[in-house]
Amino acid sequence: MLANCSRKVVCDSPLFAGVDVNDFKDFFTRTRTRSYDKGEIIASEGKNCTSIGIITQGQVAVQKISGSGEFATIALLTTGDFFGEDMLYSSSSVFTTTLEAMSSCEVHFVSKDIMNALMIQSPVVKDNFLRILSDRLKAQNRRIELLSQKTLREKIAYYLIDLFNQQRGNKVEVESDSCQGCDYYGTVSCKYPSASRKVVLPVSKEVVAKFLAMPRPSFSRELIAMEKDGLIKVDGRVITLCDVSKLETEIVEGLAANN
Repeated sequence: MLANCSRKVVCDSPLFAGVDVNDFKDFFTRTRTRSYDKGEIIASEGKNCTSIGIITQGQVAVQKISGSGEFATIALLTTGDFFGEDMLYSSSSVFTTTLEAMSSCEVHFVSKDIMNALMIQSPVVKDNFLRILSDRLKAQNRRIELLSQKTLREKIAYYLIDLFNQQRGNKVEVESDSCQGCDYYGTVSCKYPSASRKVVLPVSKEVVAKFLAMPRPSFSRELIAMEKDGLIKVDGRVITLCDVSKLETEIVEGLAANN
């Protein structure tokens, strides 16, 4: 049953979306799957990248580690995500980051030879691969903008607004004079209704703090301060954006300060 679930995750991943199932006839007999415990290193910076890894279970942190041992979490990957596609065909095919299992993980590895064969066999795979690389570049640009924010509040505001836009997707925006349903109703104005202004942190606050390159206690203190200032309301991993416009202003000011 677990093997079938893993295969479904691989087949449903963006890398193979729209591919004819017949193209997978002998695919799984030529690839390998490996399990990792929480805290185990999946790939180390400087090591050769010979495969694309598809996460079929668990969460993985992409980290940049300094010579002194300090590190910043650059990205958070979860079931269905993958890594190595941006290095596999590079002139220097080595990992530029370290990947650590944030929970018990299972990773399905697809070698370069198999990827080459699949892209020849199915143009859909090639189109998916190129689109993924383009999306990855956009995400890296967003990451650079996030880290360019100078203050803790600016970084958190940028992260929450980015998460808000991702989770809101193509939902219709509803004009509203104020944030009904929020504790700060009547004190701020916002064009989004309360229900659409809730974002869910995809991982624990500890992991988010690492992603934002800040200490966990500092992250918690700033969330409390932002809540007192009427910007957000925190309920576990669910955060209501009480004043979207003000949060967006924090981002603009942060970007302007860096120019």
